[in-house]
Amino acid sequence: SVLSAGNCFTVGLKKDGTVIVTGDNKYGQCNVGGWTDIIAVAAGYDHTVGLKKDGTVVAAGDNSYGQCNVGGWTDIVAISASNWFTVGLKKDGTVVVSGKCEEGEGDVEGWKDIVAISAGASHTVGLKKDGTVVATGWNHDGQCDVSDWRDIVAVDAGGWHTVGLKKDGTVI
Repeated sequence: SVLSAGNCFTVGLKKDGTVIVTGDNKYGQCNVGGWTDIIAVAAGYDHTVGLKKDGTVVAAGDNSYGQCNVGGWTDIVAISASNWFTVGLKKDGTVVVSGKCEEGEGDVEGWKDIVAISAGASHTVGLKKDGTVVATGWNHDGQCDVSDWRDIVAVDAGGWHTVGLKKDGTVI
């Protein structure tokens, strides 16, 4: 994405591949001055993540739970950041997660054929190539009950809910 909001800070991606951040910098989440060749940004609670043109990922800010430990990620095509974890979609359709995953939100090892990802407060959602959806993590409010969703073209994980856009333009 080109714009993302975290906890009391906002991140923007400029056309030249640099990043601008404004707001609270208590954890260094605004320290992105040297970032270049960025094609997408994501803001977590107190951390900022950037996807570089070459498929690598950079992060700044609070790393109390390892949510910024993305330096070894390669072949990434999409990113999403949550409160205390970061999710990356690899070119081969698999998913990687870094950070605090005490509720199972990092249990993505068997996922394949994923084309889009989204990180909620304590759950991770993946859109599969065939229009179905997978989710893992905290399901106290039913946010991971997506196994019967079909013909989905976009997903977004909120704090404690999941939204899907269907091919016909309806939302579930």
